This record gives sequence, C-alpha cells and structure tokens, in this order.
Amino acid sequence: MELRERMRELAEQVRMHRYRYYVLDAPVLSDAEYDALEQELRALEAAHPDLADPNSPTLRVGAPPVEAFEKRRHAIPMLSLDNAYSEADLRAWEAKWRKLAPDAQPWYAAELKVDGLSLSLRYEQGELVEAVTRGDGETGEVVTENARTIADIPKILRGDTVPAGLTVRGEVFLSRKRWEELNRERDARGEARFANPRNAASGTMKLLDSQTVYDRRLSFLPWQAVWDGAWPAPPENGQAAAMAQLEAWGFRRMPARDFGTLDDMLRFIEAQAEARLKLGFDTDGVVIKVVDFALQERLGETDRVPRWAIAFKYPALQATTTVLGITWQVGRTGKLTPVAELEAVEVAGSTVRRATLHNADELARLGLKVGHRVFIEKGGEVIPKVVALVPGEEARDLPAPAIPPACPECGGAVGKTDEEEVAIRCLNPECPAKLTARLLHFGGRTALDIEGMGDALVEQLVASGRFAQPWEVFGLLDDARSGLAFLAGLARMAEKSAQNLLDALEAARRKPLARWIHALGIPMVGARTAELLAEAYPSLEALWKAEEGRLQAVEEVGPKVAAAVRAFAALHPELPARLAALGITPAPPEVRDRGGLPLSGEVAVVTGTLPTLSREEAEALLKRLGAKVTGSVSANTTLLVAGEKAGSKLAKAEALGIPVRDEAWLCGQGG
Repeated sequence: MELRERMRELAEQVRMHRYRYYVLDAPVLSDAEYDALEQELRALEAAHPDLADPNSPTLRVGAPPVEAFEKRRHAIPMLSLDNAYSEADLRAWEAKWRKLAPDAQPWYAAELKVDGLSLSLRYEQGELVEAVTRGDGETGEVVTENARTIADIPKILRGDTVPAGLTVRGEVFLSRKRWEELNRERDARGEARFANPRNAASGTMKLLDSQTVYDRRLSFLPWQAVWDGAWPAPPENGQAAAMAQLEAWGFRRMPARDFGTLDDMLRFIEAQAEARLKLGFDTDGVVIKVVDFALQERLGETDRVPRWAIAFKYPALQATTTVLGITWQVGRTGKLTPVAELEAVEVAGSTVRRATLHNADELARLGLKVGHRVFIEKGGEVIPKVVALVPGEEARDLPAPAIPPACPECGGAVGKTDEEEVAIRCLNPECPAKLTARLLHFGGRTALDIEGMGDALVEQLVASGRFAQPWEVFGLLDDARSGLAFLAGLARMAEKSAQNLLDALEAARRKPLARWIHALGIPMVGARTAELLAEAYPSLEALWKAEEGRLQAVEEVGPKVAAAVRAFAALHPELPARLAALGITPAPPEVRDRGGLPLSGEVAVVTGTLPTLSREEAEALLKRLGAKVTGSVSANTTLLVAGEKAGSKLAKAEALGIPVRDEAWLCGQGG
C-alpha cells in the first residue's frame, strides 16, 4: 500500500475509534489495539512530515464534544500525556527534558493512572460551581449536575484555607463491583453489556438524567489542582502539597503514590504491577510528574502534551479477539464449564487462546456464538474471561452453541444434581476428568501446595489407574523405594524430580488443618470457609462427627454449606482414619494472641461499598488489627465498618447502638 494512503487510512481509523470511544461510548477495540493504531500513525508522521495531514487526529487530544450538553472552553487546556512502555522510554523522557533545564534536579511524584473519564471541577469561594469533561482537550461538555451526584466530589470544600478560585482535575470511574452489578441488571433487561468500567463511567457522565447518574454510584479521584493567584505552598513541593491539601479539603486520597528519583519511580511501577490489581477499580498505568511547579512552568508543553509528565502504561488487561469454538471442560465436582477457544491475542503480557464462560446461563446472557468478536480481560484473574460482545456483533446470524448431551470426557450422563443450581454436571462417579480436576485442586497453591503436582503429572497419575481418590497419592510414601520407582518411570520424571515430589508429599503431611479441609474438595467449602471450620473443629475427626445444626453455628456457614460438609463426610466416613493410616496429621490452627493490637476484642462487620478497599481487603485489615470479623450484625457486634449503600446491616447497627466507622477511620487504625 502506498505510504500516503496508509497514513490516510490510519487517520480515518483513529478518528472513527475516537468517536466511538469518547462520544458513543461503544468502543470496538481494546485500548491497547487503539494505541497501536495511533502510535503507527505518529511514527509515520514523524518519519515523513511532508506527507502528514495538517488535520491529522494526532493533533487533537480527544474527540469533539457531544451535542447534548452546553460546551465550555477550558481556561487551561486539558492536555494528553505521552506514553512510556519501558524503562528505556522513561530514561529517554528524563534525558529529553533535562536538556531544557540541565541545572534542575530530577524529583518526581508518581500516582496510579485511573482508567476513567477525565473531569475538570471549578470551585469559587469553596463551592462547586461547574464541572466540565475533557472533551477534545480545549472544549468539553458541562456536566455539573451529574458531577454533583458523585459522593467523592465535595460540593463545598472543608476548612478555612480554601482559595477564592480553584480548579481540580481528576478521574471519574466506576468500581469493578458496581460495573458487574450494572451488567447483571442490563442482562436482566436484555440490554448490551458495558465492555469495561471505563466505558460505563464515560457513558454515565453523558446521561441527561442525573438521577440515573446518582443510581450508578460513580467515584472520583483528583490528580491535579490549579489555584487562582499565588501557590499556597512552596513551588518545589507543589505536587505533593497540592494532593495533601485536596485531601484536607475533602477529596479522596490516591491509594498508591510515591515521590523520589526516577529509580524510585521504577521501583514503584514494579511494585504496583500486581498490587493495583487488588484495588476495587481499574488502573492502566502510573503517571510520573515533575514535582516542582516552577520547573513544570519552565519546561512547558507542546501543542499536545506537557513536557513535565509522562504516563507509564502496563500491558493491556483487555483485548478483542474472535471466538473460534466453544468446548466444555469437566471440573472436580463434575461441573461442565463452557470455554471459548479464541484466536490468539496478547493480554497482560501473555498469549491468550482460551477464556472461561462459567456456565450455560452465562453463555446465554452473553449471547455468545462461534465467530463473534468479543472483549476478553485478565485483570486479577489467572484464567481470562469473556466480558462482552463487541458492539454490533449481536446482530450477526450465527449458529447458537449446544449444551453437550453427554460428558465430553467419559461419555456418561449429564444433568443437574440440584434443581435450584445452574450448573450441569457429569453424573458418572468414576469420570476420570473429575479425579484429574480434584487432584489438581488437592495439590494446588491454595490447598496443599504440593510442588511438582502439575497438569502433566496428574494426567499420568490418573491414567495409571492406581489412585481412586486424591489423598491416595500419599500411599507412595508407604514404601519409599517402590514409590520412587513408580514416579521415576513416568514420562518426564527423572529420579531427582520423583524424589522432590516424595519430599513435597512428606512435608504436606503436617500442613495446617484448614489447608487439608480445603484440599479435600468438599463442595461449597473454599479456603475462607475451611479456615472457619478449622477454628471451630480442631481435628478432622471432630469435624466429621459434627451435626448439621452445630455446623450452622460456625461463622459464615449456612444450611447449604453445612449439608455439603455432612454429605461429604457420609460419602467418605472412614477418611479421618484413612488419613491417619497414611501418616497424615494436619497441624491444628494457631491460637493467635490478639492482645495489644489496636482493635483487640472488637467483633466487626463490613458492609456497603467502600471507596478504595474491597470487602475482603477491609476484613483482612480488621483481622491484622486484632478484630474478629463476622458476616452479620448481632448483639455481639461491637463495630461496623460501612460504605455507600450499606442497607439493612447499617440500620440494625444503628438500632443496636453499635459504633459505625468509615474506611478512612479503619485505615487510620493501621497507622
């Protein structure tokens, strides 16, 4: 293709995708795929400036404002940021700006880059008077009434040091939990899903009905403040002081940030690569800014980006690809799970060819068919998942996938073991796929964590016909020589690898009781429930003898879980004795001394949606601080940590006179 024609084609694609992303809020590409198009166009324009279109979309920051709202020109343009993808890119950026200020000492602020919609807030005499979207960077849409519905945006600033005029810029976003709730609501109404939280937040801010905006519960985090007149802090400490001051005035604090040299920034970037995935909202990178406001002003900006800031982008967690087929895999309880076989695509630094679809109902909700283009994401998940169809795909006439009439592994009958559940299961008790999945779970990281017990070995163990239950692998230790010979005779198992596995099995004999309970694969008993059962029953024998009614007295154990434990014990009545005969003596749970911790003696409950912590993170913090955490409010509860939409638990706590605290208070207890 002629170079000029390629540049023209790229420019048109960038314009179209920006329009779909910023105006229609219906992207058909992932962010990474769009970035690749724009980067190619920029590279060609830089290499061939004589062929560059003076109206190229690369000369604009975003997209034209939509027509439904009043327009407002930004007093200071809301510029975009250059992107960096490696340490080399960051060092090149630093070297470039230092040529303009060789006497300046590099000192930076780093903050997570929230994946949302940029918004500019105007305060006069401490009162919110206007909110404007980024728009094309020069002109945006006035969405003040919508902004007023966001709990994280103060309508009136706190304190006595509020300037006469203040502009606060930041990101509007949607928590992943709320995004999932909205998608379930849209499924029920037969509406297209939001592809990601960013898409949902952007679309919400452009609604004309502020009540709907309020109901969707958006959030906001600031990343810049501009005062009218003189700075209220020394300019060399500008960015740090500005963020601290915004927090004092009532804005939320960015959950992860740092200051220092470029080497410090690189360490922060590395540390946040995984830590950010545990947050309740999406981030796609880290923004690095020169701290000194005077130096920022000295460095200035191009017509598109500031020279004093750059965005480091992590590998994309979402991508689009094509569904090539749908297969079904059999889990440890016989559950048949549909899996999308995908055209290979890079997601979060690895090649993805398969994505889970959870169950047949999920398949139907998505309306997924072979041949569809879909959004997939990895996020904090080990296994990627399909989140939505690319807009427009639902209209394609493609054949619907069929539910298997028989088990795809053993050919046995399939059906539901409980009319209330969604899952379809293989009903053959001797299905080899069940044993394979149970063995993988048994030796997995969250269970007994037996090093070396991976897919290839487990498949051979099952194929040998020597084991009918996962715990029978410990029989290999009865006769070390015989066990070593058996393992060493398997494919890709040299004698050293075989001995390593025997050593790992030996070590697993004394693993904590909670891990053993989880490893057994009792239906509905995950790692958390296993911990609670181990605390209530210090041995497997005691658990096996527990009556169903007494089991329900254990924290977070309801009728279904209690029934599942009793059914499993009835199916394997001799298991405690069998494990003892195999030399297995699980270690009882440690009795933790909580005395001296800030919340020692407290019985706490977490409810509602917290600003930055997930419920699991809040409960873990409470435990670290010495509190006992329960799932329901009772007369024994001494503390309720509540967020938005707290509901009945908050009402009950208030009626009982139980102290109610927020996330800020909880985080403060940890120093």
